[in-house]
Amino acid sequence: MIDLKNKEMKKYKYISRHILLIGLAALFVLPSCEGIFEKALDRADDSREDLAGMLSDPDKIRGMLTASYLGLPMDRSYLYFWTTEESLTDNAFDSQGQSMENWRSGLLSPSFAAIWADRNTGNQYMGPQVGWWGRYWGAIRQCNTLINNVDNITVSEEELPMADRRLMVDEARVLRAFYYIRLISMYGPLPFMYETPDLGYDGWDDVSRPTFQEITDQIVAELDEVIANGNIPMKREPFNTNDKYRVPLSFAYGLRSRVLLYNASPLNNPSGDQAKYAAAAAAAKSFLDLNQYSLESFENTKKMYISNMGENVEATEVIWRYRGQLGQFSNVHGMDLATARPKKSNFPNHKAGETPSQEMVDSYELKNGALIVENYDASHANPTFTAEALAAGYDDENNPYANRDDRFYRDILYNGSTFGQSYQLGPITVWTFLNAPGTGSNGNASSGDDKKTFTGYYYGKDRDPLWYGAGTKGQANARVNQNLILMRYAEIYLNYAEALCGAGRFDEACDALDMTRLRANQPSIRQVPDYMAGNNEWLMKRIHNERRVELVLEDHRFYDIRRWDIISDQNYNTISGMEVEQVGPGEFKHSRYQMPFTWECHNEKYKVLPIPIVDKKLLPNLDQPEAWQ
Repeated sequence: MIDLKNKEMKKYKYISRHILLIGLAALFVLPSCEGIFEKALDRADDSREDLAGMLSDPDKIRGMLTASYLGLPMDRSYLYFWTTEESLTDNAFDSQGQSMENWRSGLLSPSFAAIWADRNTGNQYMGPQVGWWGRYWGAIRQCNTLINNVDNITVSEEELPMADRRLMVDEARVLRAFYYIRLISMYGPLPFMYETPDLGYDGWDDVSRPTFQEITDQIVAELDEVIANGNIPMKREPFNTNDKYRVPLSFAYGLRSRVLLYNASPLNNPSGDQAKYAAAAAAAKSFLDLNQYSLESFENTKKMYISNMGENVEATEVIWRYRGQLGQFSNVHGMDLATARPKKSNFPNHKAGETPSQEMVDSYELKNGALIVENYDASHANPTFTAEALAAGYDDENNPYANRDDRFYRDILYNGSTFGQSYQLGPITVWTFLNAPGTGSNGNASSGDDKKTFTGYYYGKDRDPLWYGAGTKGQANARVNQNLILMRYAEIYLNYAEALCGAGRFDEACDALDMTRLRANQPSIRQVPDYMAGNNEWLMKRIHNERRVELVLEDHRFYDIRRWDIISDQNYNTISGMEVEQVGPGEFKHSRYQMPFTWECHNEKYKVLPIPIVDKKLLPNLDQPEAWQ
């Protein structure tokens, strides 16, 4: 019998009839992974299959494992309509209407989640009434269906060996932990459901919120047990793409580090209890001490984002990336080079999509380690620049992009920047000054050409310039890759630095922080112009900034801005852009402006998301977040 370790907090086992008491058949009408799950189920015309029948067929049992993976974002642009989590933060702006506009316009409420948590609008469990709440609770139910029924499998061991069964269960437990971390990072602490409730369950009135520490302890205990079991390989087979789609054990180590750091963060640890930070530091160090991964050389970092699944980027830094190739990423988050002069593409993009905010651009230090902005005014159009930046010659109006962190030139496409070689049509130079043909910019406007940026920038970090060029758009989509990185080793170093700083271990935190800094050819944190030896508050701010830069476009900012409890701070509660005007041959004037779109998604009501009203009525003792009471 597989011990599910359930007895400690029984009253927290169950949650939400609306999402979790849907019949078994409802699980099987969720979108499939390229049809694999539907094929594995061989389901009847009415989409129904009794559980006993499934447990007697090895292919259908494997289909249950496939179903456990369905809650994972297939790629970074998984939100409707082809939008990203990054665009919901102050790192980026996307002019897309529909659910993206609902979100940034401040329409979030208990009766309206604003965001479709899936590209498929036909999926009621991820629609704007429930959003991520439905996505992740539904995924947890799928995991529990497998975990709770593995001992009821009736096929022979020859058809499905016990080792395979143990592996499948532990994979589902790691996935369940991931889904819980997503849920509690959005909606605050929630009960851990070890089992799926019966249809007749009548104990909803007894369900209440645990503390964040309690739910963290349960998640960590689950991950500890999976790690101790050792059923999942530390790394997957490097050149077997089907195997690489499945979760490696290293991801469990990383999740343990992540959830303990979230537990120690200001939102969940307002007293700053150093013991919580120490636990997070120990978890990160236990992963680092395995010596299973290393940081990629800076020159090779871009390949982590644009290599196909057959390439072994997991040998060094990438812990796990998911299956969606998303070759058309630049079509929905890119530039119009078909109308550029000279032309660099035979076809236009569909939309500019996710573009960098000025605040993201400002986060990249000068080459000497100086930060650019000391503080922002209410509009963010007239910031106070740091004395160190001004002393180093920073010129915001005439030459704001000189002498920056090397990651800036890899990640950000700005006026006059280069973006590598197109496919057969030569090198790409990006122009974002007003009225520039092709790429150009809409400038300080609330309407315009959706193929052009509204911020004055485009992202280049995880885009492949070979998407542009000769051939058709279909051929372009087929020749490039953009796989979602769910975790990489740099995060563990940054988790370690933040945890050490919170635990008051200043020098060790500096050493950990230097790992990503030195890799990017930035000076040691002890050598930056405003270095303050022994000042943990100063160091924590630098760690926050380093994390923002290093992990941009990797779906961290949405959670970091919340757990740090700074979402309403004036420095983070709006975004701005840069208008570039050509004033002479090769001469440009740069002017900042507050984004003219309504942007009401960084405030107290967006810090912890509300429980959908359809479930709040069912769960009267599961309190809404403070801002929604």
